[in-house]
Amino acid sequence: MSSSPIPSGCDAKGDIVSLPPADQPVAQCTRAKRLLIPVDPSERSRWGIRYAMHLQRSGKPVQVALLFVSEPVTAPQVLRFRTQVEIARFQAECGAHILHDAAQPLAAAGVACQEIYREGDIVQQIGDVAEQLGCDEIVLPLPHARIAKLLSRDVVREVIKRAKGVPVVTTDAEGVAEKAEDNWL
Repeated sequence: MSSSPIPSGCDAKGDIVSLPPADQPVAQCTRAKRLLIPVDPSERSRWGIRYAMHLQRSGKPVQVALLFVSEPVTAPQVLRFRTQVEIARFQAECGAHILHDAAQPLAAAGVACQEIYREGDIVQQIGDVAEQLGCDEIVLPLPHARIAKLLSRDVVREVIKRAKGVPVVTTDAEGVAEKAEDNWL
């Protein structure tokens, strides 16, 4: 059995590593931090992208997995006029556009990035993908004020509550990590 060569800048597992300058020993390589950044059409969801770019600019190598999750459509008003196949195709196309748009600033900054589309419960998919990819952090925007979320689902708080083995980092609009407050939950 032959093994494929390991690409430059990767370790034996295929993780992207930061290579030191030529005058420093290779032992100083550091594994890139894997970040899961869920995105949607909102500007707010892009705050995590700024966080990843801040880390990269500060010399900390990062590898980003962008995730877009479509929840199943069950509304009779929609199902009456469209088939499940048509709806799924439309959601997948929209998701691909959103992921591609979100990846542009990362690509321009030289940040390694992959785009992942999933269907299902948003909170569940975020946790599952983070674990499956071995992410070091899930990066989300700061939660909305509770008053603004009285009648709608608060995904950020739900992810923080249900996160198992992957820490959740929340960021402000500038991409600066903020400490989670006890009263958020």
